[in-house]
Amino acid sequence: MLADFAAAHRLAFLVSVPPVAGQVMPMTVQDSLNVITVSEAVRVVDPSSTLAFLDLGWGASTRGRVHIRLSPDTPRSRQFVLLCTGERGHSYRNTTLLKVFNKDKPGERVLGGDYDKKGGAPLLPLTGAQYPQSGKAGTLCLGKCDTATYGARFLIVTRDTENDNGWHNVFGKVESGLEVVREAVNYSDITKVTVVDCGIVLNQ
Repeated sequence: MLADFAAAHRLAFLVSVPPVAGQVMPMTVQDSLNVITVSEAVRVVDPSSTLAFLDLGWGASTRGRVHIRLSPDTPRSRQFVLLCTGERGHSYRNTTLLKVFNKDKPGERVLGGDYDKKGGAPLLPLTGAQYPQSGKAGTLCLGKCDTATYGARFLIVTRDTENDNGWHNVFGKVESGLEVVREAVNYSDITKVTVVDCGIVLNQ
């Protein structure tokens, strides 16, 4: 089974081609695809182990995909899924990264998530959950303490912090593609780095 769900397409294509012993069967794309809607795709996501992705681009081309494993069923993880899939109409797609903190130093991190160009207002209530702390590169965490205004913003840490002095409100970890984020950090203008597409991976 192979499936990615991307905000750009608003549909997920599940490719399932069962093998037939001793026989090669030609199959058209239409024959091999089952098309499901946004809400159907989100319903089959395992909330205890969701893999999201961000495709980053700059200089008029897509540079790579970042896979992020979200923390088990938390308000921030659920909101991140909504903004990666565009299920409620809003999406991280076509947003730009905003700022680099501590560039070339321990604790270097990049800020993104301003989907509404007004700060990144939350889509869900974000209080009442406990989040771990981490100072490791690849950490996905809260973008700003003012969750009422900036609750959809996020930080991706690209360099370990000194003495493992961690970030609070951690709700995910980059599984692959951290080098893409690091390349973006070193691009001449971080505000020209775009989330070209985003979504969730259904075949985890």
